[in-house]
Amino acid sequence: MSREVKEYFEQVSSQWDTIRRGFYGEEVREAVLMAARILPDQTVLDVGAGTGFLTEAASRKARKVIALDFSESMIAEARTKLAGRNVEFRIGSAEQIPLPDASVDAVIGNMVLHHCPRPETAVKEMTRVLAPKGRLVLSDLQEHNHDSLRKEHADLWMGFKMSYVSGIMHEAGLEDVSVESLSSCCSETKEEGQINIPMFLAAGHKHW
Repeated sequence: MSREVKEYFEQVSSQWDTIRRGFYGEEVREAVLMAARILPDQTVLDVGAGTGFLTEAASRKARKVIALDFSESMIAEARTKLAGRNVEFRIGSAEQIPLPDASVDAVIGNMVLHHCPRPETAVKEMTRVLAPKGRLVLSDLQEHNHDSLRKEHADLWMGFKMSYVSGIMHEAGLEDVSVESLSSCCSETKEEGQINIPMFLAAGHKHW
């Protein structure tokens, strides 16, 4: 993860829940969790967990949730919010996940890929830690041209073509891959005022 991305999230961690609500709503979380098909006996990994947007809801469905984020400040916020829940907190990168092979039943993530220097590597890592028949579900921005987000929110990628996302999921070895349009993000930026960027929901499962 780049230094700029890390510094951004360290700075905004205490306000992130408020900022996030201005970008996208609960329908994103509901769509990710529905696609993940989490069962009560499963262990779920939330990559780029932040302050626990997906983690909180997943913890109501799964036996255990591992919340992974590179920002200690964001994880600290999640620890406070989710104290006493069935959640384990880890510091680490999506491109080098500190978990053994085939150790979780599902991997979920929201708005994490566009902060990854190497999205292909991140998806391969997420697939590596999935157990056979496990599901990977990601939501993120579709391709856009709002370059101001690079400066204002430390975005490394201006979203992604859905065909690209499908391709890297297939390359990682996932099957039954689907990438569909989701709701829209975002809110006002300093430079461009109100912007509206379509999101995508990508899902696939690990057969072997």
